[in-house]
Amino acid sequence: MMGTLGRWALFLFVLLVGCAGLFQGSLRPIDEEQAWRVLAELRQKEEIIRTLRGLFQSSISGSGIPLSQNLLGMFSYVQPDVLHLKGFIRLGVPVMDFHREGNQYELYFPAEGKVVTGRVGETKERTPWDQTVMLSIRALDAVLGKISGLSGTDVRVWKNEENYRIDMDAGQSSSTSGQEDFTVRTWVDVHSLDVTSIEYRRSFDDIVMSVECEDYREVANPSGVGSPVRLPFLVRATDHRPGGGSITLHFQEFIINAAS
Repeated sequence: MMGTLGRWALFLFVLLVGCAGLFQGSLRPIDEEQAWRVLAELRQKEEIIRTLRGLFQSSISGSGIPLSQNLLGMFSYVQPDVLHLKGFIRLGVPVMDFHREGNQYELYFPAEGKVVTGRVGETKERTPWDQTVMLSIRALDAVLGKISGLSGTDVRVWKNEENYRIDMDAGQSSSTSGQEDFTVRTWVDVHSLDVTSIEYRRSFDDIVMSVECEDYREVANPSGVGSPVRLPFLVRATDHRPGGGSITLHFQEFIINAAS
Protein backbone atom coordinates (compact mmCIF):
# COMPACT_ATOMS: atom_id res chain seq x y z
CA MET A 1 0.00 0.00 0.00
CA MET A 2 2.75 2.45 0.96
CA GLY A 3 4.60 1.57 -2.24
CA THR A 4 1.55 2.46 -4.32
CA LEU A 5 1.02 5.71 -2.42
CA GLY A 6 4.70 6.53 -2.82
CA ARG A 7 4.52 6.04 -6.58
CA TRP A 8 1.44 8.26 -6.83
CA ALA A 9 3.12 10.95 -4.72
CA LEU A 10 6.19 10.82 -6.98
CA PHE A 11 3.97 11.03 -10.08
CA LEU A 12 2.12 14.08 -8.72
CA PHE A 13 5.41 15.75 -7.77
CA VAL A 14 6.86 15.27 -11.26
CA LEU A 15 3.61 16.51 -12.83
CA LEU A 16 3.58 19.66 -10.71
CA VAL A 17 7.25 20.39 -11.39
CA GLY A 18 6.65 19.92 -15.11
CA CYS A 19 3.67 22.26 -15.08
CA ALA A 20 5.64 24.84 -13.14
CA GLY A 21 8.41 24.67 -15.74
CA LEU A 22 5.85 25.04 -18.50
CA PHE A 23 4.37 28.15 -16.97
CA GLN A 24 7.82 29.63 -16.26
CA GLY A 25 8.75 29.18 -19.91
CA SER A 26 5.48 30.57 -21.29
CA LEU A 27 5.55 33.88 -23.13
CA ARG A 28 3.67 36.93 -21.95
CA PRO A 29 3.29 40.36 -23.60
CA ILE A 30 5.20 43.20 -21.97
CA ASP A 31 3.88 46.74 -21.57
CA GLU A 32 4.54 49.38 -24.22
CA GLU A 33 7.08 51.34 -22.18
CA GLN A 34 9.20 48.25 -21.49
CA ALA A 35 8.88 47.13 -25.12
CA TRP A 36 10.20 50.42 -26.47
CA ARG A 37 13.04 50.34 -23.95
CA VAL A 38 14.07 46.90 -25.27
CA LEU A 39 13.81 48.07 -28.90
CA ALA A 40 15.88 51.18 -28.09
CA GLU A 41 18.64 49.03 -26.58
CA LEU A 42 18.67 46.82 -29.70
CA ARG A 43 18.89 49.88 -31.97
CA GLN A 44 21.76 51.21 -29.89
CA LYS A 45 23.60 47.89 -30.22
CA GLU A 46 23.15 47.98 -34.00
CA GLU A 47 24.34 51.59 -34.26
CA ILE A 48 27.65 50.80 -32.53
CA ILE A 49 28.82 48.95 -35.65
CA ARG A 50 29.73 51.72 -38.10
CA THR A 51 31.97 49.48 -40.20
CA LEU A 52 32.62 45.73 -40.14
CA ARG A 53 34.97 43.44 -42.07
CA GLY A 54 35.10 39.68 -41.83
CA LEU A 55 36.46 36.41 -43.20
CA PHE A 56 34.34 33.27 -43.37
CA GLN A 57 33.89 29.79 -44.75
CA SER A 58 30.49 28.91 -46.15
CA SER A 59 28.56 25.76 -46.98
CA ILE A 60 25.92 26.27 -49.67
CA SER A 61 23.20 23.98 -50.97
CA GLY A 62 20.01 24.41 -52.97
CA SER A 63 18.21 23.41 -56.13
CA GLY A 64 19.37 26.55 -57.93
CA ILE A 65 23.04 25.92 -57.22
CA PRO A 66 24.92 23.75 -59.73
CA LEU A 67 26.29 21.66 -56.87
CA SER A 68 26.71 21.90 -53.13
CA GLN A 69 29.74 24.06 -52.53
CA ASN A 70 32.11 25.09 -49.80
CA LEU A 71 33.36 28.62 -50.41
CA LEU A 72 35.76 31.01 -48.75
CA GLY A 73 34.62 34.58 -48.48
CA MET A 74 35.22 38.06 -47.22
CA PHE A 75 32.85 40.93 -46.66
CA SER A 76 32.92 44.58 -45.72
CA TYR A 77 30.05 46.69 -44.39
CA VAL A 78 29.62 50.44 -43.96
CA GLN A 79 26.63 51.82 -42.09
CA PRO A 80 23.80 52.00 -42.96
CA ASP A 81 23.47 49.74 -46.03
CA VAL A 82 26.68 49.39 -48.03
CA LEU A 83 27.80 45.76 -48.31
CA HIS A 84 30.56 44.17 -50.38
CA LEU A 85 30.80 40.38 -50.50
CA LYS A 86 33.31 38.20 -52.37
CA GLY A 87 33.27 34.41 -52.71
CA PHE A 88 36.19 32.16 -53.69
CA ILE A 89 36.73 28.48 -54.31
CA ARG A 90 40.00 26.61 -53.75
CA LEU A 91 43.28 28.36 -54.55
CA GLY A 92 41.56 31.73 -54.30
CA VAL A 93 39.69 31.51 -57.60
CA PRO A 94 36.87 34.15 -57.46
CA VAL A 95 33.31 32.91 -57.99
CA MET A 96 31.20 35.99 -57.38
CA ASP A 97 31.50 39.62 -56.34
CA PHE A 98 28.42 41.19 -54.77
CA HIS A 99 27.97 44.90 -54.00
CA ARG A 100 24.91 46.39 -52.34
CA GLU A 101 24.11 50.02 -51.64
CA GLY A 102 20.69 50.59 -50.13
CA ASN A 103 18.23 48.39 -52.03
CA GLN A 104 20.31 48.39 -55.23
CA TYR A 105 22.79 45.61 -55.91
CA GLU A 106 25.32 44.49 -58.51
CA LEU A 107 26.42 40.86 -58.84
CA TYR A 108 29.53 40.10 -60.91
CA PHE A 109 30.62 36.64 -62.10
CA PRO A 110 34.33 36.85 -63.02
CA ALA A 111 34.50 33.49 -64.82
CA GLU A 112 31.72 34.52 -67.21
CA GLY A 113 32.41 38.23 -67.29
CA LYS A 114 28.72 38.70 -66.49
CA VAL A 115 27.17 41.51 -64.42
CA VAL A 116 23.63 41.35 -63.01
CA THR A 117 21.97 44.35 -61.37
CA GLY A 118 18.69 44.65 -59.51
CA ARG A 119 16.93 45.50 -56.28
CA VAL A 120 17.12 43.54 -53.04
CA GLY A 121 13.83 41.68 -52.57
CA GLU A 122 12.91 41.31 -56.22
CA THR A 123 10.89 38.13 -56.64
CA LYS A 124 12.06 37.43 -60.21
CA GLU A 125 15.15 35.21 -60.15
CA ARG A 126 17.82 36.25 -62.62
CA THR A 127 20.63 33.81 -61.81
CA PRO A 128 21.04 30.45 -60.01
CA TRP A 129 22.83 32.39 -57.25
CA ASP A 130 19.99 34.80 -56.41
CA GLN A 131 18.66 32.67 -53.57
CA THR A 132 22.15 32.26 -52.10
CA VAL A 133 22.75 36.01 -52.28
CA MET A 134 19.45 36.73 -50.52
CA LEU A 135 20.18 34.16 -47.80
CA SER A 136 23.66 35.70 -47.37
CA ILE A 137 22.11 39.15 -46.93
CA ARG A 138 19.71 37.79 -44.32
CA ALA A 139 22.58 36.08 -42.51
CA LEU A 140 24.77 39.19 -42.48
CA ASP A 141 21.86 41.37 -41.34
CA ALA A 142 21.55 39.04 -38.35
CA VAL A 143 25.30 39.37 -37.65
CA LEU A 144 24.92 43.15 -37.68
CA GLY A 145 21.94 42.99 -35.35
CA LYS A 146 19.65 44.48 -37.98
CA ILE A 147 16.09 43.62 -36.99
CA SER A 148 13.40 44.48 -39.53
CA GLY A 149 10.88 47.01 -38.31
CA LEU A 150 12.55 48.23 -35.11
CA SER A 151 11.28 51.70 -36.01
CA GLY A 152 7.81 50.49 -36.95
CA THR A 153 4.66 51.36 -35.04
CA ASP A 154 3.05 47.92 -34.89
CA VAL A 155 5.75 45.92 -33.11
CA ARG A 156 4.69 43.36 -30.53
CA VAL A 157 7.13 42.18 -27.86
CA TRP A 158 6.68 39.07 -25.71
CA LYS A 159 8.92 37.70 -22.96
CA ASN A 160 9.71 34.60 -20.95
CA GLU A 161 12.61 33.85 -18.62
CA GLU A 162 15.07 33.30 -21.48
CA ASN A 163 13.94 35.25 -24.55
CA TYR A 164 12.18 38.24 -25.98
CA ARG A 165 9.99 37.49 -29.00
CA ILE A 166 9.53 40.44 -31.34
CA ASP A 167 6.77 40.20 -33.97
CA MET A 168 6.26 42.71 -36.78
CA ASP A 169 4.95 42.89 -40.34
CA ALA A 170 7.75 42.85 -42.91
CA GLY A 171 5.95 45.47 -44.97
CA GLN A 172 7.04 48.07 -42.39
CA SER A 173 10.70 47.65 -43.38
CA SER A 174 12.24 48.85 -46.63
CA SER A 175 14.71 45.98 -46.48
CA THR A 176 11.88 43.57 -47.29
CA SER A 177 10.06 45.71 -49.83
CA GLY A 178 9.01 43.92 -52.97
CA GLN A 179 8.61 40.60 -51.20
CA GLU A 180 5.55 38.74 -50.03
CA ASP A 181 3.86 39.99 -46.89
CA PHE A 182 5.60 38.14 -44.08
CA THR A 183 5.47 38.35 -40.34
CA VAL A 184 9.02 38.62 -39.05
CA ARG A 185 9.53 36.92 -35.69
CA THR A 186 12.82 37.63 -33.94
CA TRP A 187 14.07 35.82 -30.84
CA VAL A 188 16.47 37.76 -28.61
CA ASP A 189 18.28 36.57 -25.49
CA VAL A 190 16.85 38.39 -22.45
CA HIS A 191 20.19 38.81 -20.69
CA SER A 192 22.67 39.56 -23.50
CA LEU A 193 20.29 40.95 -26.16
CA ASP A 194 21.91 38.58 -28.66
CA VAL A 195 19.73 37.83 -31.69
CA THR A 196 19.38 34.04 -31.66
CA SER A 197 16.82 33.46 -34.43
CA ILE A 198 14.85 35.35 -37.09
CA GLU A 199 11.85 33.72 -38.76
CA TYR A 200 10.03 35.01 -41.83
CA ARG A 201 6.51 33.58 -41.55
CA ARG A 202 3.59 33.52 -43.97
CA SER A 203 1.29 32.29 -41.22
CA PHE A 204 1.51 31.04 -37.64
CA ASP A 205 3.01 27.67 -38.58
CA ASP A 206 4.41 28.41 -42.07
CA ILE A 207 8.05 29.49 -41.80
CA VAL A 208 9.32 30.57 -45.22
CA MET A 209 12.86 31.54 -44.27
CA SER A 210 14.85 31.45 -41.03
CA VAL A 211 18.22 32.58 -39.70
CA GLU A 212 19.89 31.06 -36.63
CA CYS A 213 22.84 32.64 -34.79
CA GLU A 214 25.18 30.72 -32.49
CA ASP A 215 28.64 30.84 -30.92
CA TYR A 216 28.56 34.48 -29.79
CA ARG A 217 31.96 35.93 -28.84
CA GLU A 218 33.18 39.33 -27.77
CA VAL A 219 34.98 41.31 -30.46
CA ALA A 220 37.10 44.31 -29.49
CA ASN A 221 35.77 47.72 -30.48
CA PRO A 222 38.85 49.86 -31.25
CA SER A 223 36.79 53.05 -31.45
CA GLY A 224 36.71 52.97 -27.66
CA VAL A 225 32.96 53.64 -27.61
CA GLY A 226 31.34 51.20 -25.24
CA SER A 227 32.40 47.67 -24.33
CA PRO A 228 33.38 44.88 -26.76
CA VAL A 229 30.64 43.87 -29.19
CA ARG A 230 29.20 40.36 -29.11
CA LEU A 231 28.91 38.81 -32.59
CA PRO A 232 27.84 35.34 -33.76
CA PHE A 233 30.62 33.25 -35.33
CA LEU A 234 28.16 30.67 -36.69
CA VAL A 235 25.12 31.75 -38.73
CA ARG A 236 22.77 29.51 -40.69
CA ALA A 237 20.12 30.83 -43.13
CA THR A 238 17.54 28.45 -44.61
CA ASP A 239 14.80 28.80 -47.23
CA HIS A 240 12.07 26.35 -46.16
CA ARG A 241 10.05 26.49 -49.38
CA PRO A 242 10.07 23.50 -51.77
CA GLY A 243 13.39 23.45 -53.58
CA GLY A 244 14.78 25.99 -51.11
CA GLY A 245 18.42 26.02 -50.11
CA SER A 246 20.59 26.98 -47.18
CA ILE A 247 23.86 28.69 -46.38
CA THR A 248 25.98 28.27 -43.27
CA LEU A 249 28.64 30.85 -42.47
CA HIS A 250 31.54 30.03 -40.15
CA PHE A 251 33.38 33.26 -39.36
CA GLN A 252 37.12 33.26 -38.66
CA GLU A 253 37.57 36.96 -37.94
CA PHE A 254 35.70 40.22 -37.45
CA ILE A 255 37.16 43.72 -37.45
CA ILE A 256 34.85 46.43 -36.08
CA ASN A 257 35.09 50.15 -36.73
CA ALA A 258 38.63 49.98 -38.10
CA ALA A 259 40.31 53.27 -39.01
CA SER A 260 39.97 54.09 -42.71
